[in-house]
Amino acid sequence: MFGKGKIDIAVPKTNFSTGEVISGIATLSMKKRAKAREFTISLICDQKITERRGTRRSTRTDRIYEFEQQLDGEKEYEGSGTYPFEIKIPEDVLDQQPQMPQLEGTLGTALGIVQSLAGMGATKKTSWYLSARLDIPWATDVKEKVQITIG
Repeated sequence: MFGKGKIDIAVPKTNFSTGEVISGIATLSMKKRAKAREFTISLICDQKITERRGTRRSTRTDRIYEFEQQLDGEKEYEGSGTYPFEIKIPEDVLDQQPQMPQLEGTLGTALGIVQSLAGMGATKKTSWYLSARLDIPWATDVKEKVQITIG
């Protein structure tokens, strides 16, 4: 256990569908007492976009979706505590992800060939995860995340 404490996120499975409820338990184990603003769990979707232009590559990460739920408020945290949570995945959450514009027909096909020959284009990797965080002012937060799949 590093620092002031540790968080474990327990969920019965890691594959979910839209409209489903993610039920789980966040367990906070503190090594040292700490005054914190709040303890939260979030459902987050990040999209890592790598763009290629010839021999140059650039990567950026965009936050596509974030829902935060407070598990406990401002107080002194010490010892261990378990915090059950339920987060409903919106039915339209996958529709909210931005799409790269695509050209249709012959022009789109020609552009795709030119981009691949020139080593240009973009690749996208989408990551969903649950993130628990104990927000400690003026110190390093205690946090943990668990990767999940929504499809």
